[in-house]
Amino acid sequence: MSDSDSQATSSDSDSSSELNIGSTRFNPLKALYSSKLKIPVTSARLHDNVHTLEAKQNTLGGFTEPYDEQRIKQIRASTNTKKLNEIPKNVNPVRRFLPEQQPVQRVKPMRFQNNVFLRLEKGFEGPLGQMQKWMEQGVRVRVYIRKQKGIRGHVSGVLMLFDKHWNLAVRDVCETYHRRNYRYSENRLDPDGIVDPQDCSDRLRRLGIVLPPTTVRRDGKKNVIITRKVSQLLIRGEQVVLVTLEPSAQENATRQQQ
Repeated sequence: MSDSDSQATSSDSDSSSELNIGSTRFNPLKALYSSKLKIPVTSARLHDNVHTLEAKQNTLGGFTEPYDEQRIKQIRASTNTKKLNEIPKNVNPVRRFLPEQQPVQRVKPMRFQNNVFLRLEKGFEGPLGQMQKWMEQGVRVRVYIRKQKGIRGHVSGVLMLFDKHWNLAVRDVCETYHRRNYRYSENRLDPDGIVDPQDCSDRLRRLGIVLPPTTVRRDGKKNVIITRKVSQLLIRGEQVVLVTLEPSAQENATRQQQ
């Protein structure tokens, strides 16, 4: 009995020494599967493996340094080469080329661009040729403007530029057009909602808008003729009906021919 008791005692001591972490006979494989293992420090931090613990302690400066997770993150962030070499968002990355791999700068050839001035230098034929003569002579012309139905009025001035689409640029303009008298125009609004007309010239002047001077004269009972003077005016070709000399300029031209 004494021999069996001694053997049992020795086996228990051997198993306890194999489960003791501080013992030289510690058996880690047995400790993993044993339910009798006593963890000396229950608040110890868990790691995936020994290599992870060793790497973290080496980051701190060795096993003599106290373990600090926040300090490890700061050290790794300051020594991270990827973040240090990271290109800012507002800077475009520059590719590194060898001298023989550098891109070749291509010079775009100059293309001939036609414009109104070059077209006028070539000259026109027919009605446009006559308009070019009037433009070069600087005589006043009369341009009849159309509306949706019929003739709206006419514009008198000196031609500055024009193109093949009959778009005209005129200076020293005197525009005359007809419109219906407001008193005889049809009123489809609610009579109670009609507001009396107001003079907005002062308000436009404060806004920096200068209206050209206009004159109004009666043309019968239901129509009025409005005349205004403008320094420059651009007329679209689709509004042009006819271009002729101003009657006074036409008389002078006929006298010179005679």
